[in-house]
Amino acid sequence: MTNISTNPMTLADYAITAKEPLVSKVVMSLVDNGSIMARDIPFFDSEQLMAAGVRWEKGLPTVHWASLNEQPQSTTGVPTPYQEQAFIIRDNIDTDRRLVQDKNNIVDPRGVRIDAYLKSVAYDFNNKFLNNDHITGDTKSFLGLRYRLNNTIGCRAEQLIDAGGVDMSSSGMTADTANALLEFVEQAMSYADMPNGSSSGRIYMNETMLRRFRRGLRKMGTSGGLDITKDQFDRTIETYKGTPIYDIGRLSDQSTLIIPSVESAAGASSGGTYTSIYCVNYGPEHQYGWQFEPIKVLDLGLLNDGVNMRTNIDWAGGLMNDNLRSFSRVYDIKLS
Repeated sequence: MTNISTNPMTLADYAITAKEPLVSKVVMSLVDNGSIMARDIPFFDSEQLMAAGVRWEKGLPTVHWASLNEQPQSTTGVPTPYQEQAFIIRDNIDTDRRLVQDKNNIVDPRGVRIDAYLKSVAYDFNNKFLNNDHITGDTKSFLGLRYRLNNTIGCRAEQLIDAGGVDMSSSGMTADTANALLEFVEQAMSYADMPNGSSSGRIYMNETMLRRFRRGLRKMGTSGGLDITKDQFDRTIETYKGTPIYDIGRLSDQSTLIIPSVESAAGASSGGTYTSIYCVNYGPEHQYGWQFEPIKVLDLGLLNDGVNMRTNIDWAGGLMNDNLRSFSRVYDIKLS
């Protein structure tokens, strides 16, 4: 087991310089579908099933002031070691060769299946990143931010922020409630170690909350820090204090919101008319990841059964968090 080291890149950045056209196509499909995996998380390439890191959970080293000619003291402070494991996404996509041979095809039937699968990967990764746990969730995937925040794993308790039912509903929103929400968002950004915003940070919410966020700023009669910029692919993105804002999307059923609009006031995933906003600070000293290699799509051709054409998709990697202030959540935001 070794420590993760230098030169992290998001898969989107990798796609720009990748010499393998298929890798670029796969990554761009993930990016186009709003994948946190491809668009946001910087990854190191490292072929290891377990990775070790340290966090300063018990306080930073002590600073000693000295008089003239006084000898230096040995500073104290002990980092807390932690470790994370890699998880694997691995599937075969089979297509009957007769479908491939059909002259009436307008589009490539194998390509259509791969595109649909990659869209599902994007949605599923986003959901696991926020919501997964190893009690009622998927033990074959990493722990999500909701569980980590609820159980103070790699974070402080204060990073789970109760918005006190601030009213962002269509009928109840006012300039004052919108302003109050902004204060909670700025608190979350500060607790994620980006008080002045960060281009490498992200703010995640669901589509309804994003519309209300925009509307609230308009009610205040100001941009309120909301701005429009462009990403590395020249696509427009919204930012708040320079921090990109994204709708986190839906599950692969293409109906269920990943961040619900029916959370309880206490932050449970159902039982009310409330929602949450997450802030994440990405980078090698905060939230990042490692992977064996960028996601691979392999054409295995016709199987021995003589019937199916197979495409194999494989990725292995894990998530790291070297700072207690890498992510935060604002919950108890009233939507209706």
